[in-house]
Amino acid sequence: MGLLDIFRWSKKATTVSQTDIVVFIVGPSGSGKSWLLSLLLQMAKTRIPINKGQKPCTTKVYAERCHFEGMQSDIILVDTPSFYTYVGVDAEKTVKKWIDSNYTEPRGAGILYTHNISSNPRDSNLEVSRHFSAFRRTFPQALVPRTVRVVPTLAHGSTLAPEKIDALMTGLRRQADIIGASTLEAPFDGRPERAWDVVQGLLNEIRLTT
Repeated sequence: MGLLDIFRWSKKATTVSQTDIVVFIVGPSGSGKSWLLSLLLQMAKTRIPINKGQKPCTTKVYAERCHFEGMQSDIILVDTPSFYTYVGVDAEKTVKKWIDSNYTEPRGAGILYTHNISSNPRDSNLEVSRHFSAFRRTFPQALVPRTVRVVPTLAHGSTLAPEKIDALMTGLRRQADIIGASTLEAPFDGRPERAWDVVQGLLNEIRLTT
């Protein structure tokens, strides 16, 4: 990509276009959303923030337009704030404002939902369906992304026994089934190339539904 191409490309970086694919990263606080975003950004050939002058933040929407090798469409990665987590922060209002200002119907859209399986399974504020419902409410009904892939994560240094992990994964799959989402077979291992595999899996699912 030459300098002129980069300039033209950067000029369209502030909004979502009909040729883009949008990947929203959604999930509770501490589930690994920003971590997953940072790994994916390492894999991008070219990238430019949509939110000029803003840095990734757990209470705001942060988005970057990325060009990945082998992809015809740009992918816009959107890191969203956590719902039901921060006192005094209206995450729904924050996301809705971003959607209203930046989002038009793209070529395709999907959701990577991160969930820390070592978090309290009895905490209703961490339920997949509850967060997903809150996220859906921020969109006009016709524009809600329908494709969801649940990405299980583990806290760094976790010492959970394999049988405990299996039990937690089974519980997470049940939650994913409620919203019609697919789930990774094992907790995400934190490798950048694996992060890109996760996105490619989501893109394949998006293609099947469009």
